Amino acid sequence: MTILTSLAAFIVAIGVLVTIHEYGHFLAARLMGVKVLRFSVGFGRPIYRRLFGRDRTEFVLAAIPLGGYVKMLDEREAPVAESEAPRAFNRKPLGARSFVIVAGPAANFLFALMAYAVMFMIGVPGLKPVVGDVEPGSAAAAGGLEHGEQILMVGDRRVQDWDQANLRLLDHAVRADEVVLTVLDRDGRELQRTLPLEDRRQLLGEGQFLERLGIRPFRPALEPLIGNIERGSPADDAGLRPGDRVLSVDGESVASWSDWVAAIQAAPEQSLRVRVSREGGTTELRVTPARVEVDGETMGRIGAGVDTDQPQIREMSTLVRLGPVEGLASGAARTWEVSILTLRVLGRMVTGEASVKNIAGPVTIAEFAGMTAIIGVTAFLGFLALVSVSLGIINLLPIPVLDGGHLMFNLVEWVKGSAVSERTQMIGQQLGLVAIAGLMLLALYNDFTRLFG
Repeated sequence: MTILTSLAAFIVAIGVLVTIHEYGHFLAARLMGVKVLRFSVGFGRPIYRRLFGRDRTEFVLAAIPLGGYVKMLDEREAPVAESEAPRAFNRKPLGARSFVIVAGPAANFLFALMAYAVMFMIGVPGLKPVVGDVEPGSAAAAGGLEHGEQILMVGDRRVQDWDQANLRLLDHAVRADEVVLTVLDRDGRELQRTLPLEDRRQLLGEGQFLERLGIRPFRPALEPLIGNIERGSPADDAGLRPGDRVLSVDGESVASWSDWVAAIQAAPEQSLRVRVSREGGTTELRVTPARVEVDGETMGRIGAGVDTDQPQIREMSTLVRLGPVEGLASGAARTWEVSILTLRVLGRMVTGEASVKNIAGPVTIAEFAGMTAIIGVTAFLGFLALVSVSLGIINLLPIPVLDGGHLMFNLVEWVKGSAVSERTQMIGQQLGLVAIAGLMLLALYNDFTRLFG
């Protein structure tokens, strides 16, 4: 994965999600008879403009792709001709204004539902939830979970892969004190394991949730067979080919793919003598791993992937594929699950039981955008759906300048029977800008702390 790939995937993802969000506002405004002056994707200096529609609405692509806005006719912002006053946003009834405000986040949730549905209909590849190493002293160890056991159910919900198991386990960790797992042991017996989840500060701290729970997913020992080669990578330059079997590195025999990876990672910018089996003979090559930084640690990388067409992988792989009706139902269920889980985690952050270090900024989002784009369509759709849900929820938070803040002002207006004063709204918006800026700084701090250790 390159920086360029991550940047391109990030721009595509944010561009799509912001457009969906703002189109929700735009469509609702048109339905309520509000005149839209500008539809902007991005902030800052415009790089593309076009007028469209009967109202000559200005469509703008701006230089900073981190948001967008829909500017509507409003007497509070500029004088409005008497003939157009009925189409001003501020002249509309409270219900109509609230509908326009909530339509943006609603569009994000609807997009997530459709993205998840298409993902399930295409087919979601995954790994069976088989337990590998169990960390001594962890919640998993306390519950009696053992190496080689396959998780069949988390609570009363059946799981087919690690993605589903992780989501359901995290949900239980956020809201419950324990979870009962139904597992299949190595002798084929169904057993129950009860994992204690009382220590939320530890379980919901910084880092991967499964690792904090004490579980490492089982990874079969793979043969050192080269699969894909990135063009222009050290592996490509050295002459490695798909189908090569690695025999040794600097005279040390290589028995498995993990041995090969360990040898490469331990030798950044060092010339390695690699012997491979190819087409019935043996070939010796020179490979110099590139130096990369991963979570603050320096290691080597050559841009070669494992051959995934191995019996061990096929045995552990699973594919969740559904028809259109089931796909839509599962898409709606997954959107609901992720939304509720996100709200619960935010609540635990407020109470201090979940670490704010788990808040990701644009750097981390770009990294995952690039990673999922390389993996494939279903992974990228799942990423888009997850970020879309997050965008919808964040915009509904009762913070002035966000949609939720405007809804909060509307609620006050409904209760007291008159609009909130402009001075109060201005003060609220200033406080909201400070809160958003603080949240962004925290997210960026987390990004750079993770990158540079």
